[in-house]
Amino acid sequence: MTKKTEILIYGMSDFAKLMRTYLDRVELQKVVAYVADQNFIKQSNSFDTLPLVPFEEVEVLYPPKSYSMLVAVGYSNMRARQFMFDKAKKKNYNLINYVSPAAIVDESVKIGENNIIFQGTVIEPNVVIKDNNIIWSSVNVSHDVEIGSHSFLASQSLIGGCTKIGNGCFLGFNSTCSQNLSIGEESLIGANALVLKDTMSFSKNIGSPSKVVGFHQKEGICVR
Repeated sequence: MTKKTEILIYGMSDFAKLMRTYLDRVELQKVVAYVADQNFIKQSNSFDTLPLVPFEEVEVLYPPKSYSMLVAVGYSNMRARQFMFDKAKKKNYNLINYVSPAAIVDESVKIGENNIIFQGTVIEPNVVIKDNNIIWSSVNVSHDVEIGSHSFLASQSLIGGCTKIGNGCFLGFNSTCSQNLSIGEESLIGANALVLKDTMSFSKNIGSPSKVVGFHQKEGICVR
């Protein structure tokens, strides 16, 4: 009998609970515990009916050779997503991907680690998706796009062909990035924005067509 892959979810939020629901629906997978940094664990040692384990000691209780991990943290603080991913990597866990069976992902697409791709998304040929990205439902990623690491693509966003998305970007609901663009690292693209030219790193871009309305190099992208 084939053994199930036992998974730890690094995160303690509604999004982490959602990912448990999806992961447990995959045959031969089972979420066995949640993980959080010690300073976020107050009194209870459980979350969503499962054990809640301090990250600082997780490798003792759930060794990396026996368990895989998914870092499941949303977009409210984008730099926190990278920070947690890097910490998990340092503990040598296998960081899994979740790709919805209701997503259409061309067989030529190259996908790194700890990526989450939700239902209704279409990813065309020759796309490269690096590490730790969340691609929400009904996103359209056109051919020959490169998506860096640690980015968040909200529902119904569209990326035109041959565009490059830098690390740590946030694309809002119904936003559109035209073809052959370079979206600078940690760019924020607002909801319903239409991006027709390259964006500067750490810039906030809103409107149709989009305009730069600010920068966030010091604090990073924080979405409330």
